[in-house]
Amino acid sequence: MLKTITILLSAIFTLFANDCASCHPKETKNCKKSLHYTLKNTINITRVAWGIKDSNVTIQTLPLSKTDIKNTKDLVDDFLRRKCLKCHLGSRASGEKGMKRGKDCLACHTPHQKNDKCQRGKISINRCLSCHNKEFVGGDYLGLFPKDYDKSYRAPLTKDGRYPPKKYGIDFHHLRSDIHFKLGMSCIDCHKKDDMQGIKKVSCTDCHKNLSTKNHNSYHKKLACSTCHSSWNNNSYELSVFRDDMGDYKKWKNLTLQEDGYLTNFLNRAIKSKRKIPPKMPDWITHKFKNGLWYSGYRYKRWEHFNLVNSKDGRIMIARPLFQYRISYRDKNGKMILDDVNQIDGKKTEVWLPYSPHTIDKKTKSCESCHNNPLIINPEKTGYEVLDMQLPNNIVGGSKLTQKQIEKMTSKRYKKIRAKMLFNK
Repeated sequence: MLKTITILLSAIFTLFANDCASCHPKETKNCKKSLHYTLKNTINITRVAWGIKDSNVTIQTLPLSKTDIKNTKDLVDDFLRRKCLKCHLGSRASGEKGMKRGKDCLACHTPHQKNDKCQRGKISINRCLSCHNKEFVGGDYLGLFPKDYDKSYRAPLTKDGRYPPKKYGIDFHHLRSDIHFKLGMSCIDCHKKDDMQGIKKVSCTDCHKNLSTKNHNSYHKKLACSTCHSSWNNNSYELSVFRDDMGDYKKWKNLTLQEDGYLTNFLNRAIKSKRKIPPKMPDWITHKFKNGLWYSGYRYKRWEHFNLVNSKDGRIMIARPLFQYRISYRDKNGKMILDDVNQIDGKKTEVWLPYSPHTIDKKTKSCESCHNNPLIINPEKTGYEVLDMQLPNNIVGGSKLTQKQIEKMTSKRYKKIRAKMLFNK
């Protein structure tokens, strides 16, 4: 069955990309290997967090949803298909404003004019943002930080007292945008073809070669550029996800905005309806409807404070808790099969990733933002007043800071260097 699905999806892609492949065979072949086509990172990281060991599938080989749900492993593929994977090359749109796009090659390469010669228009920022929005890197480039879900976070700022139009299925706080955006640069000015097709990874030093020795001393040489030069970062902690097969909608009247255009439209209609509307949601890969709705909500969202980790390439980077889950499932008879599960075999259902916020500024963070950051200085501490968390061990593509690194950050040598810097100013 799995092999048949793979063959069918591959055939569909070939059918739609045929015209492009006739002129661009190499690019089409490389695209099929790229993360934009396979989505293997998002899929396998989520499956591992939910208890599936050594997961190695792509969107083309992702198993169909199971019907007999007993544990998180049985539920994860349904979650991926119906809640996560709305953005893929075979999907045209998912209901949110700003997320309509073409399919396959035309998901990115539009506008596309065909006359005597094939003329491809430049890929715009809006085209990238049709997928790279909300918690994912992209929206932060414009300074967009997604608000919490409750209705009280909406703001009637228009002249007629109405709520402002929402984009990407949520409202946003407007924070500092990336300096490259302010200078008029588009995403593809840095993320060129080789980077998008996974041939070569983009680096800041591709452009910024003559770095000042005054501000890039040897004791900071292992820091990733964005660790210091990002003005803020997107941290959304503990995503509670709840699949409910019962048609119980009124309790969600203040939580209809969940970064999900389909769910928002469904809830607004179902809450007002006098007749019973069965809970159904589409599989965004097969585009077939199935019973049950997926609700979600973050425990809290922050743009201040951050964790530092060692990435696998040797750089010290900011880590984000994008894949932290608390999982619940209620069947059609009202029985709670899974009730706020956040640990599997004694390990938290979470994965942290080293990442580069796209909120770059010429001016760096203050030294104290790292050297006096309580999340970094004492990562084993429990009972934080706000975050109530520990630095995790489950870091994909990296590891937590060593005790030696932490001692170096709090050393007298740093304090002397910092005092000298302040005195010279």
